[in-house]
Amino acid sequence: MEKGSKLFKVSALTAAMFGVLALPVHASSESAAGDKYVEAVNEFMKDSALNATFVVDTRTRTRNRGNVGDDVWSRFDYGSYNAILDFSSGYHDGWLGADVGAYFSGDLYNSSQVNGDTDEYLCNEISTCNNLDWGSGEGNPLKVYKAALKFKATEEVDGRFGMLQSGGNGTIGNVWSFVPGTYRGFELNGKIGDFTLSYFGADQYTAPWILHEDDYAPTLWADTTWSYLHSLGFSGNVNDDLYIALGVGQATNVVYATDVDWDNSVVNGYSDKNDNTSYRAYTRYTFNDTTTFAFDFYGVTDDVQYDGLGYHAGLSLNKSFDKISWTSELRYTDTKNGAEFVPRTIQTYGSNNGTWSQWWDALSDWNQDGELAWYNRVAYDAGNGWNYYAGFGYGTGADEAKNGQAGSAFESEYAVNGTVSYSLQSGSLKGSTVRLHGTYLVRDEFADQNVAGGYDETDLRFQVLIPYSFN
Repeated sequence: MEKGSKLFKVSALTAAMFGVLALPVHASSESAAGDKYVEAVNEFMKDSALNATFVVDTRTRTRNRGNVGDDVWSRFDYGSYNAILDFSSGYHDGWLGADVGAYFSGDLYNSSQVNGDTDEYLCNEISTCNNLDWGSGEGNPLKVYKAALKFKATEEVDGRFGMLQSGGNGTIGNVWSFVPGTYRGFELNGKIGDFTLSYFGADQYTAPWILHEDDYAPTLWADTTWSYLHSLGFSGNVNDDLYIALGVGQATNVVYATDVDWDNSVVNGYSDKNDNTSYRAYTRYTFNDTTTFAFDFYGVTDDVQYDGLGYHAGLSLNKSFDKISWTSELRYTDTKNGAEFVPRTIQTYGSNNGTWSQWWDALSDWNQDGELAWYNRVAYDAGNGWNYYAGFGYGTGADEAKNGQAGSAFESEYAVNGTVSYSLQSGSLKGSTVRLHGTYLVRDEFADQNVAGGYDETDLRFQVLIPYSFN
């Protein structure tokens, strides 16, 4: 009875959605706008897609200082959800369409770290927050993350403008949770043979869990302003084996809060207005059906955060053996002033993102100045919906002090992580996935330092993702 009731609810919801979408067609003889209006709606809805995803993310993440006798405290301990609805239209008259997406979020329970002054929970990047630090589940639970018009000038030229996400061709990427963040801007793409040339520009951004651009300033360390962020990208296949992607970007009139009290209560100074420049160079060579090798470089010239150029440079080898695959990635980080490097044009967390390709899901950013980090992952796809992987990362060689401050770095770090997941292979909820992921991270501080930037951490996450297409 319970199973039948659930199926009835899904079927009823599907019927209701189809009824709404089909209404203008069925009501053609009664439309005040006449038949031409109905024809236009038909063209607009042709090739359209309406998709929904429901997500539950349950996580516990603990930290300690890594010293003998230190207490372990819970940084994150929550169960949060996203209910996502995404609509993409066809093209009216072959050239004009629209994309709209929104999500509803909240906390099922929350025992994470609490702000003693406001009783707000630490922002967990899943449910909407009041700011970048605090207020998980306290923000307006509904966010429209995409509302853009799109057009095709020809089969080789297209574009979008409004509240949108970057296509990622260049140096500007998207901050992701289970939904992406939102730029206010536009993107133009042109095909040149086997290559794509793209220009992306924006004057505003909000991370997925932030509702308004003004919500950055209350988190004083994140109090950052900028005027315009843009990028030019060029990518494509040189031949069947070689792929390249090149990009250059810029952020204008960037102002950072540069002197914030240790308790984040007062900003004592701001930087002058500066223009940052970002660079990306990526190439991937396919040796055969089982082996690829790639090089990636992402750099940013930021006179405030890095006193010049900071960058990641990395190598990636991917090799498959039937159901088993192996990934081995090497990364080197460099900045002029000993600061940590983050691969985005504007350094501030959650304010934009770059197109750096390596991500190890291993808690650390592996981004200390001078650090050389190496990560290896072995994955097994059983072919019946079950997938497994285990990985190990190690980094060392970081400078002893970042930003000239003693006790602000660590000598080495290592992490062990792994994932078990299962995805439905058929049926109306095909693709629904349950996923269990864990990471154990240990950091070695330099001798006689007790205020280093790193912590020993454990992280355990259980996720349920249920997609549904109304097509």
